[in-house]
Amino acid sequence: MYAGWLYGQTASPTFQTLSRQAEAARDGKQLTKALALYQRALQVKPDWDEGLWNLGSIAYDLDQYNQCATAFRRLAELKPKSAPAWTMSGLCEYRLHRYDAALESLVRAESFKFDGPRELARAGLLHLALMLTKSGNFERAIAVLTDLTRMQQKTPEIIVAAGIAGLRQPWLPFETPEASRDLVFQLGDAMGSAMELDFKEANRKFEALLLKYPQEANVHFRFGAFLNIQGSDRGVEEIKKALELAPDHVPALVGLTAIYLKREEFDRALEFGARAVKASPGDFSTHIEYGRALLAKENPAAAAAELEVAVKLAPASPEARFSLASAYSRLGRKEDAARELAEFKRLENLGK
Repeated sequence: MYAGWLYGQTASPTFQTLSRQAEAARDGKQLTKALALYQRALQVKPDWDEGLWNLGSIAYDLDQYNQCATAFRRLAELKPKSAPAWTMSGLCEYRLHRYDAALESLVRAESFKFDGPRELARAGLLHLALMLTKSGNFERAIAVLTDLTRMQQKTPEIIVAAGIAGLRQPWLPFETPEASRDLVFQLGDAMGSAMELDFKEANRKFEALLLKYPQEANVHFRFGAFLNIQGSDRGVEEIKKALELAPDHVPALVGLTAIYLKREEFDRALEFGARAVKASPGDFSTHIEYGRALLAKENPAAAAAELEVAVKLAPASPEARFSLASAYSRLGRKEDAARELAEFKRLENLGK
């Protein structure tokens, strides 16, 4: 056998050589060169987690989102409990307009509490809220935005995201119709002040908003929900105005059911709970509140039927599990009650 040098052949660079060259190119801001070197190094050592992170990050900076998404998905598979890997995977998928995949990755990151760099966690929370809104999960999006606001105070991005979710529209910011932009921003601004618990400023902004948009059901509902937090009787009035304008407004129906349950006005709770289920039978929250109302009216069999639907629609909901356990207990179904209570405790512990 003749030696390779006889034909001018040279040995392939080692992983150590390629990785050093990639890092030097990255540090020297030669991003395109660094990207190619990281790709070559990863061909030699596919499970190099640091290399996958750097490859994905550089691809993101270069707007090469397909490579970015692939790198971070591989990294997430290697390190399935890495919140930063899942967050970056979600951000790359968002850029590619693959919104279902983005939501899946960001929900995984959320399950690990977006543990990691604070700035990355903020970006992850904002994009999770955008994806939840896009998928029609408006109330959960608002809850995420509230957490984000408490973390960093409101920003223009949060204001716009809150306004869209508050209007219950499955838009991304760039999809917002021009005719709706003023309403989106003003509603988001009022909601942002409410999220910051600046009651005086939020009340002022909502009052001004109602004068400008008196026929907008969602403005009445959001203001009513905020007033209810403050213990104001006017909160119920505003939520009812939302129903006058939009009789099948699900959050208003669910909200009134919960309010009347708390006030122990069970007949009213039953009325609004039944309306909520009729308006949106595929929404687990309507079945939970109606089930709780039936339980309060001493009808555990009907309550259990509603709450079983809620659990089927949202098996990871601790509230649904706990309420179903209560209904089973009233029916004397001890084993079923114990099973649901155990699942409730498991889900609660997951959320801590």
